[in-house]
Parts: sequence; C-alpha cells; structure tokens
Amino acid sequence: MASIDLLIRDDDLDLSAIGEPRLVSGGDCVAQDLRHMIREKAYAFKMIGERNPTTISALCTDIEIEMENDERVYPGTASVALNGESLMCEAQTVSGERITVTV
Repeated sequence: MASIDLLIRDDDLDLSAIGEPRLVSGGDCVAQDLRHMIREKAYAFKMIGERNPTTISALCTDIEIEMENDERVYPGTASVALNGESLMCEAQTVSGERITVTV
C-alpha cells in the first residue's frame, strides 16, 4: 500500500523553490502521521512533568496501541519509551521499513 502525503516541517507545509508543496511517501509518511497522532491525541502533553512511572508506562502502552491500529504498521512491532525528555517510538511497516519517531 503506497502512502503519500504533503510534507510538514516546523508545523507548516514544506514548499519547493517554485512554491509547490513537497510530498512525503513510504515509511517517512507513516512516521509523519504517527508523529501527528501523538501530538493530536495529546500523549506528549500528558507526559510533560509526569513523574509517576505507572502513568508514563500506561501512556506509552496507549501510544503503542494507537500505532498498531494504523493498518500500515505491522502488528506487534510498535515500541514506545520515554528517554529523558524524548519520546522514542519505533515500529515496522507492513512494507518492511523500520520507522523511528522522536517527539
């Protein structure tokens, strides 16, 4: 399944030198969509200042479930961990690409 979308950088469309929107495809498209899902569902916001390891673990599990609900992600391959201030999300797409999302 081909995934194609408009490329978003710094919360805005990424435009070419002539002003046309750039496209993103494949694993990069899936990664971009997952990054947006994490932000839109406020998972990253909920982790800000959270110190309870049980709550953090539950939020990571919720993100993994959301990632695996994406039909482009191979089931059972999503993993999420909070490393310092960065949320590291990894998965494998059904097309075999390994994707990493850092929020």
